[in-house]
Amino acid sequence: MNILISIKKAGARRNSIENQSFFLPDDFLEGHGTKTIQDFLDAVTEECVAQYKKRKDSTILKLLTKKEIEDKACEGKVAFDINYGEKSPSLEQAKLNTRQCYLDGLFALFIDEKEICGLQSSAPLETPVCLCENSSVIFIKLTMLAGRMY
Repeated sequence: MNILISIKKAGARRNSIENQSFFLPDDFLEGHGTKTIQDFLDAVTEECVAQYKKRKDSTILKLLTKKEIEDKACEGKVAFDINYGEKSPSLEQAKLNTRQCYLDGLFALFIDEKEICGLQSSAPLETPVCLCENSSVIFIKLTMLAGRMY
């Protein structure tokens, strides 16, 4: 099953939100049993960890285009997105982290333009979730600001 997740490049100052295809197991389709928000978050986390490991294991050096160099210069650092760390991510730890971030309200989740978690309220992890082929999913990272009021 294919879903579309809207992703903003980290640190990008321009409007560079793009839809990325994510493949989830077909049992998330309507009529294939009940899946919960926790199952959905776990599946997305598994796909992200798999993509990360694939990028990390890749030995091909990616060349930057002129536009990518300009975007990275606006961010303040021009780099080749190479991770020099030796540690491989733990899938179970990543799933626990995703669930805890959901419960703590660190991101808002919208599925097909319906708010699941975030700005107004938050549904429990056991809430059933309905996805269709090419469903639109949006994760918005909520940034906590600290300061003084005068």
